[in-house]
Amino acid sequence: MNPNNQPTVVIDTIPQTLADLERDTWKQLVSAPTRKKGAGFKTLTLATRSDEGADARTVVLRQADEVQKRIWFHTDRRAVKVIQLQAHPQATLLFWDDARQIQLRLVVRTTIHISDDVADEQWQQLWVGGRKTYLSEQQPGSEQPGPYPGFPERLGEDLPGQEESEAGRINFAVVECQALSMDYLHLSRAGQTRARFTYHGDETTMQWLAP
Repeated sequence: MNPNNQPTVVIDTIPQTLADLERDTWKQLVSAPTRKKGAGFKTLTLATRSDEGADARTVVLRQADEVQKRIWFHTDRRAVKVIQLQAHPQATLLFWDDARQIQLRLVVRTTIHISDDVADEQWQQLWVGGRKTYLSEQQPGSEQPGPYPGFPERLGEDLPGQEESEAGRINFAVVECQALSMDYLHLSRAGQTRARFTYHGDETTMQWLAP
């Protein structure tokens, strides 16, 4: 329904306004963590900066909130990206949905949760398989004399017990990302669609862009 006769674009056979695109995109982000492995938006590239320059790596989307425009992912508190985000809290998140051919670039302001209720709550929701790497005795990125699996080698392919997994809590951190803006790009033979959404508190500025 388009009561104000706003410009629309057809995505997946459905005419959509800017507001429709923004709403649908956040719903996709919210549902991504529960979809099957390999689904669009389930992982993302986190781009940070440091005194040495730019840096990037893939992380797993753990939660999204379409009302607050927030995204969360987990990391080891000893990781270099934590140091980078503490020094430079603004970052870029890059998402790709191969099935729908949609790219998202979110500029975000980050907050790192380590010893607070947010980290405690998400740790309790994390199953033992997800906790396994937080049992690592070694700092991520540290030099080793040989290959290191990222968890105690004695575990091998086994999972830690629930009680044993609790020892990883000290290394666990949650990164909360408050979206400042989102650049949306949909690729199609019929034509590309690009738009920008900028967030100012409870208000959202929407604008079509040339691809």
